[in-house]
Amino acid sequence: MNAIENREKALEEIYFLNSEMAFKVRSRRDRLLAVWVCGITGAADVKAYVGEIVDLRMSGADDEAVIAKILADLRSTGNDLDERALRERMKTLSVAATQDIARQPSL
Repeated sequence: MNAIENREKALEEIYFLNSEMAFKVRSRRDRLLAVWVCGITGAADVKAYVGEIVDLRMSGADDEAVIAKILADLRSTGNDLDERALRERMKTLSVAATQDIARQPSL
């Protein structure tokens, strides 16, 4: 391999590592968010709600779809959390998720 091929391969590896990290952070954040929502709504089956959020994300949904579902779920239980507060909580949980993943040992 020449220098250009080596650099190209290194950049591809960095891209895939960054994509994997973003996926892990988003997944962890979504799980934390679902647990938080269950605490607000008093939902008894936290595992099932986490599964709903994970399934939604796995179906290709973006953050906007997750936000819409959570807001609808909150409103259906009489909670009137505004979208801005939910987005702020998501940011906070993204930081927590990043820190959690950074603490995990690499395999």
